[in-house]
Amino acid sequence: MSVNRAQRVDLEVVTDLIPPHSRVLDVGSGDGVLLEVLQATKRVDGRGLELSQRGVNECVARGLSVVQGDADKDLEFYPDKGFDFVVLSQT
Repeated sequence: MSVNRAQRVDLEVVTDLIPPHSRVLDVGSGDGVLLEVLQATKRVDGRGLELSQRGVNECVARGLSVVQGDADKDLEFYPDKGFDFVVLSQT
C-alpha cells in the first residue's frame, strides 16, 4: 500500500475512530485508499459505493468490494443495521 498518510489526515482520523473487525460502508470510495487502510490496519469487513466507474475500477484493482452507485438513490438498497459504521470522507 503506497499511501502518503501525511497528505491524507482523514485516513488517520477515520482509522482511529473505527474499532477492529467492524462492518464498514465507505460512501464515495474514490480510489479505495481509505477502505484499503481500514482493511489492512483494522481488519474491517469493508464495502464501498462509488459514483464514478473509474473509481470503482481502481477499487476493484485493489481487491476491494466496491460497487458503482449514487448515494442519493442507492443507499436505500442497503439493509438497516447492515454496517457498524458508514463513512463519508472527502466527498
